[in-house]
Amino acid sequence: MAASKKQILKDEPTEFKLLAIASSLSISQMAWNINRACTFSLSHNTELEDILGFPSFTDRQTYAGRVITLIGNKVTGKVLHAKLSNIDFLMEISGNTDEQFIADTLKQLKTINGIQVITQVQPSFLKLKEPYCVE
Repeated sequence: MAASKKQILKDEPTEFKLLAIASSLSISQMAWNINRACTFSLSHNTELEDILGFPSFTDRQTYAGRVITLIGNKVTGKVLHAKLSNIDFLMEISGNTDEQFIADTLKQLKTINGIQVITQVQPSFLKLKEPYCVE
């Protein structure tokens, strides 16, 4: 009997970036303002919302190979990421990401009235290895 060969499949991790946003706006207002400022098409993502228990909006259409998701970090006494308890929203950009796109997006987001703070956060800080929303 021939010896069997074991094959190990390695799944390449999906590249993603996180932006942390502090704002007085509701998530619907934030999504609307982001769509206007960045020409995204964020729409309500009930599937992810059911999984996380936090409101979320996703755009899978504007850029090929790139998914943009806005996730509420706080809802009725709960916080998605306690390390960011002062942050209201996370914007996750997954797939084809590059530093210029992130820089341009940050610049556009900073023009939105109602955003007090916006900064990039390393996924490892939140112990995230994969994005919440993939292609």
